[in-house]
Amino acid sequence: MVPGWLRWAGLLALAVAGVLWALDGEDAAGPMELSERTDLIAMVCAVLGGVAVLATLWRRPEEAEAEAVARLAREVKAIGEPQWTSSLGGDLKAIDVTFAFRPYAGARAAALPASPAGRLEQVVEDYRGLRPRRMVITGAPGAGKTVLARKFVMELNRVRAESEPVPVLVALADWDAGEPFRDWLTRHLQRDYGLPPASARRVVAARMVLPVLDGLDEMDATGTAPDGSRAARALTALGDFQDGTDPAPLVLTCRSSEYDALEAAGSHILDAARLEIAPVTPERARDFLALRGARRPDRWQPLLDDLRDRPSGVLAGALSTPWRLTLAAVAYERDGDPAELLAATSEGEVADRLLARFIWASTVNVPKGVSHYAPERVHRTLRSLALGLGSGHGAETDLVPLDLGRLVPRWGVGAVVVGALTGAALLHVLVLLRWNELVGPARLVTCLGLLIAIVMGLTVGSLPATYFRPPGVPRLGSALWSIGMRRYVRKMPRSWSGAYLLVLLVFLLGAILARSPNALGLMLALCAGAILIVLAFPIAAVAELDRTTAGPVGGLRAFLWLGAYFAGGAALTLVGYAKSQDPLMLTCLGMLLSVGALMEAPCLAYLLYLFLNVRRVPLRLARFLDWSVSAGLMRTSGVAYQFRHREFQEWLVRNPAP
Repeated sequence: MVPGWLRWAGLLALAVAGVLWALDGEDAAGPMELSERTDLIAMVCAVLGGVAVLATLWRRPEEAEAEAVARLAREVKAIGEPQWTSSLGGDLKAIDVTFAFRPYAGARAAALPASPAGRLEQVVEDYRGLRPRRMVITGAPGAGKTVLARKFVMELNRVRAESEPVPVLVALADWDAGEPFRDWLTRHLQRDYGLPPASARRVVAARMVLPVLDGLDEMDATGTAPDGSRAARALTALGDFQDGTDPAPLVLTCRSSEYDALEAAGSHILDAARLEIAPVTPERARDFLALRGARRPDRWQPLLDDLRDRPSGVLAGALSTPWRLTLAAVAYERDGDPAELLAATSEGEVADRLLARFIWASTVNVPKGVSHYAPERVHRTLRSLALGLGSGHGAETDLVPLDLGRLVPRWGVGAVVVGALTGAALLHVLVLLRWNELVGPARLVTCLGLLIAIVMGLTVGSLPATYFRPPGVPRLGSALWSIGMRRYVRKMPRSWSGAYLLVLLVFLLGAILARSPNALGLMLALCAGAILIVLAFPIAAVAELDRTTAGPVGGLRAFLWLGAYFAGGAALTLVGYAKSQDPLMLTCLGMLLSVGALMEAPCLAYLLYLFLNVRRVPLRLARFLDWSVSAGLMRTSGVAYQFRHREFQEWLVRNPAP
């Protein structure tokens, strides 16, 4: 890997050499004439001005603290509502789970409320009675820890005062305690909730975020010893998370067995209250299934009778969690005989029978007007994606479409990018050797293009695959476009980007009219101005929207749009060269190849992943993932997709066929 200082030293040396070469020249005329120097200065100013326009259009203005907090609260609500519906299998009725506060074994704990309610519907009231407000939610696998956390976030966000922090649900799986907790939380506010970097840092520094941290048990592989584990290091770091002189509020979820082991090893959060979710009783399970099975009560009656008559039986044990109950409701709500579960001899067999019907039942229950996929194809695609996230207890849970490119061999994407950069460099060399009469600005531009290709070629190996993240682009026809446009138009008169755009527009129109002061020149000027506005305003509209507003596919859509811009520019330069035989057109083509190849590297990796896995995943993978969300097989979390439940993800890995 080339050291950073060496790359920048080489960049500076090549830039100085290129400028000296352009100024001195190699022809008999000697140094550049005054007019040529003026042209050179004008060209440099124009380039800097264009970069400034794009930078100011692309960059959002910084928000005040109150505005950033209000934006975060809106995003939490907008993202949480569909996730809540998806987590309940397309229904709004949740199982009212019960819980009890469990004392620590000889450790310092938070003071509990005088009369805790211990119910899902009143979890916010119980939390507000804690001193300090630190709570750990524990329970068995599938007990409803995430559902309880989502309910808590939605209810507290609904009733919170302006002075209270905004509850934010964040998955703990990707945090390493080596990264400061505030930095990690800031990163997730940007990624999952679309906050601009400055706004995210501001609300975290002001302690206006209540972190609801989901999945402490998912930080380590199964069987990892508590001592020295990532979870233990995370608990140590969270214990030091403070607000002034007091422990900062937070909420944490973890499986009971894993937290018991951490507690026994002395790795738990002091000054916190532990909340243990109770198993769903057979009576509550019967009430819930009777409500969800109201369309076919006769079919459900044998199963309801078994829950009543054998409260300690296999079926009652298997359906003692909200996830399994919701799974049963979805699997048999419209078709099939739920009484076949009575033949199962173990709780694991009940789960396997439910999961075997889950994909088929979900495809049948897809709303009308939504595209359909065959269940076998759905199973094959979802299993391929699950394998890509890893297997075992330490598997990842967030599926970001663009990040699938990391599954492609690095040399494959590198070969494409380096090939494009090499082609660009050779194109510049060809121009310099073929057209010896190039002097002044033309030679400088060509030298700079060669310099860009060389420096990018040296840099590409040291850049991460996701170093470039454009804002999310909404789909065509979305109302988000008009929202972003209206927001920009309202503030454009008092923004730097509006001033730059106005100056550039006036300069362009004046330059065209000065060369052609007639009707044709006026028409050309109007057309050029219209093209400039058409290119500038969509970028400005997108910059006014949060990434999460455009959904997990918004980033991919942005790369495709950006690729279309580069492809269109390359086509125009080729047409211009064919008409004028101007070597500078080839120079522009080389620059487009250099910049486009490097900026589009994440998208190229994603497309290469689709090409290499064409038999396992559809080419329109983003469309399939959106369909899976509407079918209830997956859910969205910020800019990522997730499987409906980790048990479903693990079942897919174990079962190659439906």
